[in-house]
Amino acid sequence: MTSTATLAPLTKSVVVPAGVERTFELFTARMGDWWPLLTHSVGRETATGVAMDGRQGGEIVESLADGGRTTWGTVTAWEPPHRVAFTWHPGTPVPEATRVEVTFAAQDAGTLVTLVHSGWAARPDGDQARAGYDSGWEVVLAPLAELARGGSTAP
Repeated sequence: MTSTATLAPLTKSVVVPAGVERTFELFTARMGDWWPLLTHSVGRETATGVAMDGRQGGEIVESLADGGRTTWGTVTAWEPPHRVAFTWHPGTPVPEATRVEVTFAAQDAGTLVTLVHSGWAARPDGDQARAGYDSGWEVVLAPLAELARGGSTAP
């Protein structure tokens, strides 16, 4: 068993068939259009949306059918259109927040989106959480590329 203090950051990437500016806008301002809330949210079937307040200090907030809200994280770096970083704690206490950094780089086929998720030592279940996010981020990022292609992101 690996100590959570030594768990390496998790890196995932996807090529989005759109320019850097559009891809950054889709990821940040239109998060609710592509995020798979039914499978990857706190409220699951009661989740009605998710939005990122696009500024340093802005929150990422999930909206629920009963009018409630749950905060997933706080934007720690806002550098459009090349980088956004945020704390990450959906469904867990703020002191257990991990860190996510997403970069956007031009590539022949569009934009390479690279997500680095780190800070596993903040979580008492860091090794299990990292394992879950290892497959989870792939599921989450796939609809972003599909939306840029003009496809449906509905489950």
